[in-house]
Amino acid sequence: MSFPPKVAEQALLNCARHCCVCHKFCGVKIELHHIKPIPEGGKNIYDNCIPLCLDCHAEVLSYNPKHPKGKKYTRSELRGHRDRWYEKVAKSHGLTTNRDYIELDREIFRQIREILPSTGAIKFIRLHPWGAPFPFSELDQLERFLDHCIRPEFEFIDADIEGLRVSLEESMGEFYVAICLQTSPTDSRYEMLNVSGVWQLKQKAINELNDLSNKVCARYDELIRLGRRKLGA
Repeated sequence: MSFPPKVAEQALLNCARHCCVCHKFCGVKIELHHIKPIPEGGKNIYDNCIPLCLDCHAEVLSYNPKHPKGKKYTRSELRGHRDRWYEKVAKSHGLTTNRDYIELDREIFRQIREILPSTGAIKFIRLHPWGAPFPFSELDQLERFLDHCIRPEFEFIDADIEGLRVSLEESMGEFYVAICLQTSPTDSRYEMLNVSGVWQLKQKAINELNDLSNKVCARYDELIRLGRRKLGA
């Protein structure tokens, strides 16, 4: 059974259509999960609802207690994720006014612009024709950004900017994985070649890399624009 329209609408408003676990902006690709399942006595009420992206929802549902691997999401943990994200969204409407929050977010924003300057790796992937070879070192800044994203303190207090940071992280991860799968560094200059040692990507692979690189650049541009507007940085 699904949640009543009023409950669903309130939950979507309070999360600003972001996943309450990974903080990614989902748009229409969001689902409302019953923290306590209906078959176990859960109800279609606001307190039993948590908005999740498709990936996190699949993760929450995938744990098999008969063959336990990893750590299951507990009900109290899910409520904690939800309540913290709702609070972040509530504090982030419009321009941030809390001076301490602004300074913390400005520092994260400064780090991102230092790690990913618009004239570095972002400019390279924006302009590079993906049917041609390139030095793998051109992507070092992307790898550094992804390494920083693992750190728990590398998170914006502002919910809108944090959602864009997560979206950039996700799209950059997809691009980086695609690069690694389609190509492999083989010579001393780390020039990217395919497995056979000859640069000859199929058009389908080139199209995929073009689409993913465009997505990374679009997410980066959105983050920089919103960060400058909200933080004045």
